[in-house]
Amino acid sequence: MKHLSVIAIHMLVPVLLLMQALCFWGCTPEDSERIDIAQALSETRGTDCFDRVMAPRPLTFPEDAGPHDTFRTEWWYYTGNLTTDTGRHFGYQLTFFRQALSCDPVTGTSQWRTRQLYLAHLALTDSQNRRFYSTSRMNRESLGIAGSRSDPFTVWLDDWQVTDTGTGLAMEAAANDISLSFTLVQAKPPIFQGDGGFSPKGPGKGNASYYYSLPRLLTQGTIRMGNERFKVRGHSWFDHEWSTTVLGENIQGWDWFSAHLEDGRDLMVCRIRKADGTENGYSFGSISLADGTCVILSESDFTLTPTGHWKSPDTGTRYPVRWRIQIPDHDLDLHVTPVIDHQEHTHAFAYWEGAMRFTGNNVQGMGYLEMTGY
Repeated sequence: MKHLSVIAIHMLVPVLLLMQALCFWGCTPEDSERIDIAQALSETRGTDCFDRVMAPRPLTFPEDAGPHDTFRTEWWYYTGNLTTDTGRHFGYQLTFFRQALSCDPVTGTSQWRTRQLYLAHLALTDSQNRRFYSTSRMNRESLGIAGSRSDPFTVWLDDWQVTDTGTGLAMEAAANDISLSFTLVQAKPPIFQGDGGFSPKGPGKGNASYYYSLPRLLTQGTIRMGNERFKVRGHSWFDHEWSTTVLGENIQGWDWFSAHLEDGRDLMVCRIRKADGTENGYSFGSISLADGTCVILSESDFTLTPTGHWKSPDTGTRYPVRWRIQIPDHDLDLHVTPVIDHQEHTHAFAYWEGAMRFTGNNVQGMGYLEMTGY
């Protein structure tokens, strides 16, 4: 990954996003500089007018399901592992990002004027054929092209969307040769990460986010690849997080895991890495027990150890794609392996996110791993 200076990121994010949009028409990853995600999320210049996450507060619904435009950055994150009746496996990711470009009131008469930019990533892993599909879209929140709202909850970009139907969520996304059409039904209570949804990421003022998860969404629907259609079912994980200066200085990236275990437990752990590769003291996690009871984990409760690497032929980045997760107090010693190694996104910012197998002495499951800053 190529690193931009902090000042350059502040000045160039809109330009780079435009370049990404142009790259949809055929430029290669080497044609443009990529954004360093950790630096972008730690940038403080020009953020004084935005709200910051400073202290715990109750999260309320449906209000907090929707956008928080007074904070700079926000995302709605869906990942899942699904199978056909014959056992064929697919992993998917659909993510919507909101980035506030300015705190200033929108002026002028143009209907294109807006303070909000939306970016979305769609990915599909076909483990049988060892193929990974990844695409991205970007547009402004103008004329209804992109946006989000809380009641009923909806987030969309063009014809990619997730909508609360009253009985669950309806997800639709299509691009080129792939499409997803799913229903997702909540099977467990939300997890309010950290202190009731207040999730510290560092020691600095405002180095935190508001963050909740829906750990187990029963998912079923149809995947299309080319002229083939597959009826699938399985489980999804959902994260919703918003902040302004979520990361502190000297942060290189993070390693985030989610898992649906066959004994009914659902697991999330996240390691925040400093530039020297060590943890910053604010790594965190949670376990949703089979009955929905939530246990919050601190950095001292778990150990993450890389056990194998893969080098991207596209970016040259070397990612630790095999891991061991140990959580002694919950009798978990899990070996984590990707269903395929090549699950790297190579858009305006490059990162690895893909479907994983979790195998222990007495339990196994499926989940996802996201890695940035390598």
